[in-house]
Amino acid sequence: MPGSKAQRDLALAVSVVKRWTEVERGESTPADVILEAWSPWIGSSSKMRFDPDRIAAVVGCRRGETMGVYDIDDWEWVDGGARRRIRFIGRPSKRFAAQLDAPAPTWKQGEGTPLKVLLLDDLLEGEAAPAEERHVVLGGAVVTLDSARHLVVSVPGDYRVTVHARPSEASTSSTEE
Repeated sequence: MPGSKAQRDLALAVSVVKRWTEVERGESTPADVILEAWSPWIGSSSKMRFDPDRIAAVVGCRRGETMGVYDIDDWEWVDGGARRRIRFIGRPSKRFAAQLDAPAPTWKQGEGTPLKVLLLDDLLEGEAAPAEERHVVLGGAVVTLDSARHLVVSVPGDYRVTVHARPSEASTSSTEE
């Protein structure tokens, strides 16, 4: 990658709302829309919002849905001049395939940047979930329930988790007679 050999510990969530119609019309690929031409600059300053050498994954987001996740192999400058943009070079992520089924970061109206820098640990690791699974997001936690009644809770490292098991409905109904 151009520049230093920094630790790759960050992910970049990018809003693809404006360009996703190009994918739907067959004019661009998801990789084109998710990986290309992102501005690393903070406003009009010469200070960068993120170090591209630290980006390990890019997540394409559209209206709260994850449209694609890519592991980053490299990056390059595109466009000329002082306000160049970055094109990431990557491949569909196997490591973070589960993120495809999880809700994506969202942008509030008026947020001036189409990208958010995340910790790599904020992404869900693992294979993509089967269609019969259900997900819910509570704060930064993601709770998944599959058809076999297996519950998985993914939380940021600073969360505490407490589990209380209730009697099942079958055992409750048989004691009420």
